[in-house]
Amino acid sequence: MPLTTKERWTLCALVALNVLLKCSWLGVNELAHDEPFTVYWSQRPMAELWSLFATENNPPLYFLVIKAWSAFTPFEVAWLRVPSALCSALTVWPLFLLTRKLADTRAAVVACLLFSFSNYHFGFAHEVRAYALFALLSTACMTVLVSASDERNTAWLALLNVLLVYTHFFGWLLLGVQLLVVHLPEFRSHRRRYFTAVGAAAVAYVPYAFIFARRLGQSVTQGTWLSAPTPEELYNMVWRWSNAPVLAVVFLLVIVTASAKDRLRHVGLRIGLLWAFVPLLGMFLVSYSVPMFLDRYLVYAAPGFAVLVASAVSLLVPKGRATTAVMLTPALGMLLTFVPWKEGRYEPSRVVAQANTWCPNGCTHHVWPSWYQLTYRSALRLDELKEDQSPYLSYDMNRMAKLTHDTLRPTIVVDGSGFGKAAQQSWYGLLRRTYPNVDSVETDHKVWVYRFRK
Repeated sequence: MPLTTKERWTLCALVALNVLLKCSWLGVNELAHDEPFTVYWSQRPMAELWSLFATENNPPLYFLVIKAWSAFTPFEVAWLRVPSALCSALTVWPLFLLTRKLADTRAAVVACLLFSFSNYHFGFAHEVRAYALFALLSTACMTVLVSASDERNTAWLALLNVLLVYTHFFGWLLLGVQLLVVHLPEFRSHRRRYFTAVGAAAVAYVPYAFIFARRLGQSVTQGTWLSAPTPEELYNMVWRWSNAPVLAVVFLLVIVTASAKDRLRHVGLRIGLLWAFVPLLGMFLVSYSVPMFLDRYLVYAAPGFAVLVASAVSLLVPKGRATTAVMLTPALGMLLTFVPWKEGRYEPSRVVAQANTWCPNGCTHHVWPSWYQLTYRSALRLDELKEDQSPYLSYDMNRMAKLTHDTLRPTIVVDGSGFGKAAQQSWYGLLRRTYPNVDSVETDHKVWVYRFRK
């Protein structure tokens, strides 16, 4: 059924609200964590960028987006985050259409407001990483999948699936969720569309298949940097989707109550459960063999949680003007716990400032490990990420021949490994034999600066 005029204006208002929210405070926090990595490689020549993907954990689409975007916009932190902000803002468009089809307009508004005031999604909207785009494409794919069947929608689903799997490897997991959806009685007629679209994605992925297979094999045989989760992490993930512990408990109670009352006849409940909880539980269980359970890796399932909560509320709250306020209570709870102005815990500029304070007249600097080099260089000067940093990226603190120091001046070591156990590293022992005095301070989250001096 086409949108009414009122629904169109409502949808426009929700998109405008999200653009306003997601494009605010973009420059408050510094580039940190994996953001400098994305920015740096997006600025490299295409030959170097393509060589990166042989070992990179993400497919190329988002790197290419940032490369194109930064070519004609100011090279500033806020501008670099605009693509993620816009992707997050636009997610409410397919989310509204999907929830309206599965439930009703009231539920669609609630789902979009839950998404709009989510600290979890707001964080990804302010990262120069692929996760906001991943959430947008995931929601768009699910929306097109359940739409009325015709050839045009099949083409759109094929295109969106291709973009999805070229945005993140876990896009293939969402295609698995789609397979579950088309086995529901309401959508069995959509199977042909699904398999056609998946076939198109598989064919389009052939050039990248070898890299994907090798990265998957390495993760299975060699393990990942993550560890196996504890059972508590299941609740913590729902907590992240809900902003606060009390809301997580309330939302779960609402879902259980609605499911018991309706006996899962409501299609919105069933799709929400498949979309949100199959990935949540599946990735949790698989992580005991191949650790992969991480909050950001479940961003493609998070919109399903909004659909699930909104559908459950619409079942429990009867229609009527007097019940509108009750219907919007979950959104009000998210709004009251929404903290978009909160500054992040990563401040690499403090690391640079501490190193300069301890050594104002110049001395030997070492930054370890090599992957923290880009964060450190970006804190020195953002334009450094436009320049070749390969000498720093190949720097190895544990190779004694490269560890030069001047005994007449202090030696500064920045340890961004996050381990906080510098004494267990060989470079620490080498410097301690040369310098009797050591000062240390944690200047950023799990980032230590050491000063070795006579």
